[in-house]
Amino acid sequence: MKEFLKKPPTWLIYVIIAAFLAGVTLTWLGLSQKITIFLNDDVKVIRTSALTIHGVLKASGVMVEPEDRIQPDKAGLIWNQAAIQVDRARTLLIQTSEDEISLRTAEKIPANLMQTLGIELFPQDQLLINGVVIDPDQPIEFDDTILIQYQPAIPLVVSIDDTIISLFTNQPTLGAALESESIFVGQNDWISMDPLTPITGNIQVEIRRARPVTVKIADQTFTGMTAALTVGDALLQLGIPLQNLDYSVPSESDVLPPNAEIKIVRVEETLAIMTDETPYESDYQEDPETALDQYTVIQEGQNGIIATRERIKLEEGEEVWRSPTETWQASVAENGIMGYGTQVVVQTEIVDGQTIEYWRKISVYATSYKPCDANGVCYYGTAGGNPVQQGIIAVSPHWYSVPNGLGMADLPVYVPGYGYAIIDDVCGGCSGQFWIDLAYTEDDYVPWYFWTTMYFLTPVPQRYIPAIITP
Repeated sequence: MKEFLKKPPTWLIYVIIAAFLAGVTLTWLGLSQKITIFLNDDVKVIRTSALTIHGVLKASGVMVEPEDRIQPDKAGLIWNQAAIQVDRARTLLIQTSEDEISLRTAEKIPANLMQTLGIELFPQDQLLINGVVIDPDQPIEFDDTILIQYQPAIPLVVSIDDTIISLFTNQPTLGAALESESIFVGQNDWISMDPLTPITGNIQVEIRRARPVTVKIADQTFTGMTAALTVGDALLQLGIPLQNLDYSVPSESDVLPPNAEIKIVRVEETLAIMTDETPYESDYQEDPETALDQYTVIQEGQNGIIATRERIKLEEGEEVWRSPTETWQASVAENGIMGYGTQVVVQTEIVDGQTIEYWRKISVYATSYKPCDANGVCYYGTAGGNPVQQGIIAVSPHWYSVPNGLGMADLPVYVPGYGYAIIDDVCGGCSGQFWIDLAYTEDDYVPWYFWTTMYFLTPVPQRYIPAIITP
């Protein structure tokens, strides 16, 4: 035992030290390895005996930040690893409808980025990078700060007749959203919202598909397409609205029937008004401003009117109702006032080619007579004592006599086709009419049986002149 504990020789000590150093060297040479470092787009190759990822990066002079992504994990040991991937973190600006977030990360998959923010992407959600829509599952490459916009799909509930469709959309308007889902709205379909309505929140829209409708009016039939719920709305959409007293079967307020058949009954109501006039009478008074035998209207008269009224209702041209007759006095007759002229005005006129001067003229029926009648009875003298001959005119006793008559006796007159004459005889048969009898001798007799004019010649008589000549 004592021999064993004796101090070894010096050479042995050197041998031991050399063996140790050789072992260390061999160990170091065995542990040293070549590592490729991928740093974004750069590649660096080093040989190191570092036992950890962190040691390798430090040995290569690569400084990393907490946000950088390193594969394998930099905290682990490196053993039999040929490469290290280092993705540098970059700054992203993420914009949602509620917030704007600045994020420094090395993640390149947009969908993973959104998950780190607690946002799960649904199929219709959209991500935009600098305004361009991207695939959220594809990695993005970027050097500078970029803007990622998150546009979540908006829920849209579409009710089509009895079918309800729930979907999500990222379209800007309702019409675009429906079109993207191949939901088309026909010209006659009804939609509860304007297709141009912007989609900014949850939307529920109703669509009613149009169906064929038949409308019968008398012996005519009209067809069309409508999505209306009620009869009245269907008629309005088809351009056949009810008018005035018309009605429909079913009623316009009723729901459109399953067979979509409508009948329109045309209704007319006529108002028949009949009138019966009561004529007015005229009072006469002198008008000194008007010539003899001329009349003026001083006050117009008004007929009285009695009116009757009935209302008649017709359906399809057939009378279905008539109101009781109503009668009322629409107006009361009011007498008029006529002015008869009393002013004597001397005038001239060319008659039978000669100018005559007269102060009155009247229209008369003229006959003629001679001294002896058809029975052989002869009267050779006139009432004024002159012989019966041309130039003598007979008038009714009322026209001839004075003071109870009109006092025409001895007045000079002119009758066209007969000539100058004086009123000098009485014609009993001329009473009650505007009638004169023209005298002739037996030899020059000319028969008269027609209307003519008798002119009263100047001078104007100084005696009473009647304003009105009556028969």
